[in-house]
Amino acid sequence: MKMISLLRSGCFIAAILSTSALAVSVNVPVTPAYVREHPKEWSVEVIKGIDGLIHFTIKRYVEVRTYHVAHLRVYHQSKLIKKSDTSSIGTNGWNTFHIALSPEDIAESKFELSEHGLGDVGDVPAAGGTVYQFRLSDFVPEQLLKSALGR
Repeated sequence: MKMISLLRSGCFIAAILSTSALAVSVNVPVTPAYVREHPKEWSVEVIKGIDGLIHFTIKRYVEVRTYHVAHLRVYHQSKLIKKSDTSSIGTNGWNTFHIALSPEDIAESKFELSEHGLGDVGDVPAAGGTVYQFRLSDFVPEQLLKSALGR
């Protein structure tokens, strides 16, 4: 009886661990070098708009329909002033994300794109996935930032 109890406990623990492992997310820092190394997957364009803001166009190429959540955190003088979490179903091909920020807010602001497969039924996102983390200031050329700040 003790052996059966131990076996059941072991099976229960194994079942919990196996389902937990499926929900693991992997964080991937996306840098300008990473984008250059993966040109068929990523594109990042940065321009100064006529409105004085710095405009980012981030493109992600996916082979299959994918569930995306774009997470943007905008900080001004170390205070969180804007938080946005926007979900979408990425289509096969290039998927585009637009961001426009004040030059003063770029240094501390964060953008992440989480990507999840879709389940077998409908457009239900699968557990786990990949979180691509962008430090936006890494993508802004110094001269562009200086001109936007008026320095």
